[in-house]
Amino acid sequence: MATPQQQPQAETLTEDECWRYLESAYIGRLAVINRAVPEIFPVNFVPVDRTILFRTAPGAKLNALLSSTPVAFETDGLGTYSTEVWSVVVKGIPGQVPEGEAPVELADPDRQPWLPGPKDHLIRITPTEVTGRRFPVHSRTRWWPPLDFSSDWT
Repeated sequence: MATPQQQPQAETLTEDECWRYLESAYIGRLAVINRAVPEIFPVNFVPVDRTILFRTAPGAKLNALLSSTPVAFETDGLGTYSTEVWSVVVKGIPGQVPEGEAPVELADPDRQPWLPGPKDHLIRITPTEVTGRRFPVHSRTRWWPPLDFSSDWT
């Protein structure tokens, strides 16, 4: 009789571990509800005082954020030898940071957005819940990183 292969077990991260991973990351995904429709946006961010900060421009994302509807934010990454992955989710309430209250951490020149242009609105997510998981992986080439087929599209 064959025995089923053991599946890797996900390890639940402590909140402190979640924040350490958040501090090591640069890009995350922001999930908002925009006029009753869920949308997800990539954002570059910086954690400050156990909140998530990022800049944005006017548009659908900002409109959804200013409605004060709860949001979810997720980021993930690889362990040192690509044998484990981690994922952290922050659920919370967004709010605009008043002009002149931008923290020094946002002055880092490496924190440039993917999409150029003015990002005049500083947003803070104040967490209501922070959760994370870490688990081993085997065949890194099957799932990371995603392939870029854009050269095939032209």
